[in-house]
Amino acid sequence: MIDLSIVLPTCNRAAQLDLALRAIAQNTRCSFEIVVVDGASSDGTRDVLVEAASRLGPRLRMIREPRREGFVRAVNKGFRAAVGDNMTWLNDDARPLPGALDIALNNLDSCDDSVGFVAMFHRWNSQKNVAYQATHHDQHYRLCHVRGTLYANFPVGRRKTYESLGYFDERYYVCGADPDLSLKAWHAGLSILPAHGAFIDHDEIDDDRRAVDSQRGKEDNRLLFSKWNLPPINPSRNEFDPSNPCTVMGLRSGNAAA
Repeated sequence: MIDLSIVLPTCNRAAQLDLALRAIAQNTRCSFEIVVVDGASSDGTRDVLVEAASRLGPRLRMIREPRREGFVRAVNKGFRAAVGDNMTWLNDDARPLPGALDIALNNLDSCDDSVGFVAMFHRWNSQKNVAYQATHHDQHYRLCHVRGTLYANFPVGRRKTYESLGYFDERYYVCGADPDLSLKAWHAGLSILPAHGAFIDHDEIDDDRRAVDSQRGKEDNRLLFSKWNLPPINPSRNEFDPSNPCTVMGLRSGNAAA
């Protein structure tokens, strides 16, 4: 039995991928598998995966796309291939700190079925859209909100939850899919809780891949706000209220939930 499937999409970030794989293996105690979805990398990614497979054995599974189809479709391929009772995803420039995934999984196990996801705290350099903040070893880790509604940037959830929500909406390419997934959970009557003590280091590498993706990201964000009935932005203060972590009214008329 596999407790947790970790989907890890990557493309041309061999060095970061190696650090991520090592951090997961060294810092996780539960029964896990890692499903790497390689978006047709042309750097040393294959060598990293071959070496990692010698260490991880059957805990590492690999999917290679003949061409890169974007973050969202890559993660969905990993979700559909995963076999764990619970699932999450990590970026190739993200590394779970010791015990992070175990803590999040234990948090989820203590919750009833009304909780859709538990959200792991991650390094987020911006002061905007911060819902919760925690300090660990003098570093700040945060959870974010979208117009007052808490979302899970790195969500740990049960397989059945991911399946019932239809995974990521593939109308997105690289941005918007994670808040959208959380909004779908809230819309379905599920809640999202902070996974206190679960910390993810996240570099947010500025490279050619990210520069290209940022152009697609603008359209993704437009789609997010056209799809959901979100309140207007409050320019004078942070509009997140911990006593009311969901302000979304639902899908705009004519939009599908998936």
